[in-house]
Amino acid sequence: MLAVGLGLLVAAVYGAADFLGGLASRRRAAAVVVLWSQGVGLVALSLLVPLVGGSPAARDLGLGVGAGLVGLCGVLLLYRGLGAGRMAVVAPLTAVGAALVPFVVGVTGGDGLPAVRLAGVVAALVGVALVSRPPADAEAAAPSTVATEVGLGLGAGLAFGLVFVLLAAVGDDAGLWPVLVQRTVSVPAALLLTTALHLSARVSRADLRVIVPAGLCDATANALFVLAARAGALSVVGVISSLYPASTILLAAVVLKERITRSQAAGLALAAAGVVLLAL
Repeated sequence: MLAVGLGLLVAAVYGAADFLGGLASRRRAAAVVVLWSQGVGLVALSLLVPLVGGSPAARDLGLGVGAGLVGLCGVLLLYRGLGAGRMAVVAPLTAVGAALVPFVVGVTGGDGLPAVRLAGVVAALVGVALVSRPPADAEAAAPSTVATEVGLGLGAGLAFGLVFVLLAAVGDDAGLWPVLVQRTVSVPAALLLTTALHLSARVSRADLRVIVPAGLCDATANALFVLAARAGALSVVGVISSLYPASTILLAAVVLKERITRSQAAGLALAAAGVVLLAL
C-alpha cells in the first residue's frame, strides 16, 4: 500500500515538473531550461541528502551517474517535444516507454505478481496506452510534426523507464546519494551542451518563476521514486509512477485550455482502476 501511495505521489510531482518545464521551453531553448531546472534540483538535493544520510557503495554511485546521463537525454527530448508540440500528445507518449521498461525488467527479474495485481498492471498499462493516444485532430497536422511529437515522446519515455530501473537498483543503505550524484552529473553535461550549441544561459525572472518549481518538482520526484522502489516491486511502482502524464494533461487542460479526448478520459479512469487493484 505504501509503494502504491508513493508511486502516485511520484506521478503527480513528475507530471507537474513536466508541465512547468514544457511551459518554460516555449519561451527558452529546451537545453537552457534543463540546465537551470537541473541546477535548481542540485542545490535542493545538496541541502537535503546529507540530512537523510546513508552509506552508498561504489555501485550505487555508478547507478546515479548512469541515471544522470540517461535522465538528461530524456528530459531534453521531453522538454523539446513539450515546447514545440502539443502537451496532450507528447507527454502521454512518454508514459509508454516509462511504464514498459521497468515492468519488463521487474517481471523478468523475478517480481511476483498475484492475479489481482497482474490485472491491475494490465489495466494501468492499457490506461496509459489510451491516455497516450493522440487527439483526432493530430491526423490533420503535418506528418513531420506528428512524427516529431511521437519520436520525442517515445524517446523520452524509454529514457525515463531506464532511469526508473537504475534508481530502483540502488541499495537500501544508499540513502538519496545516488539521486544527488544523478544531478551532479547532469548539470555539467547540460552546461556543456548549452555551450556547444552556443546558447545564452541567461533567463529572466519570469522564466525562473516557472523553471525553479519545475526543477524542485523533478528532483523531489526522483527522490520519492527511490523510496517507492524500496517499498514495493519495480514492476508495480514503475507502472504507477508512469501515470505522470495524467497530471500534465490535467494542468494543460486547466491552464492552457488543451482538450482532453474521450479516449484519454477513459484511459485515466482505467488507469485509476488499475491502481486500485494494485493496492489490494
